[in-house]
Amino acid sequence: MTELYALYFNGLGSGKTRWIERLAFHYLAKRGIHVTHAHVDWQSDESFTSLFECMTKLTRAQLREHGSLLLVGSSAGGSLAVNIAARLHDKDLRVITLCSRLRLAKLPWWDYRSLERMAYLGTPKASQSFFDSVTHCSLQAIPQLSKADKQRIIIVRQWADTVVPRATMGIEGVCYYNVPALGHGWGIAMGVRRLPKVVKRLGS
Repeated sequence: MTELYALYFNGLGSGKTRWIERLAFHYLAKRGIHVTHAHVDWQSDESFTSLFECMTKLTRAQLREHGSLLLVGSSAGGSLAVNIAARLHDKDLRVITLCSRLRLAKLPWWDYRSLERMAYLGTPKASQSFFDSVTHCSLQAIPQLSKADKQRIIIVRQWADTVVPRATMGIEGVCYYNVPALGHGWGIAMGVRRLPKVVKRLGS
């Protein structure tokens, strides 16, 4: 079994490893995918610029240590993973996003899932860094992705998501992997379960 090393960018929250993430890491380790949790604190007052620099530095260090690396971005972490891929353009770096908001899109008037609302702006749970990460991904990172970069990315999405609008998940020229699940949490869980199969689609 080929060993693979992954850097995991979590969704919204403080970045502390949750019990369900521990189970996921254990599941993946048994299948040859060894995960390092990046512990992204989306709730801190750290600017997106500072967070982006820190996570890019961590990615470079992991690449030097392992030679090749898989970035796994879950939910809010997906835009961060794509941002890093677009900056580094590294042939040894691959990306899988799990039910992630990656770009800006005009939503119907009745759709409550605007980026501002999902980033909880104006509330005690506000995450300006998440808002800025998606904005950067949409306006700067995605246009900078080369054809080769796009071939090293797979977007995992489910049948329906109550948190992330489907219109915001896509990148033109990037392959999708659809999982049989309804809801945000179930989609991510099924994406983790299928991750060993998804990785094989990225090739070497």
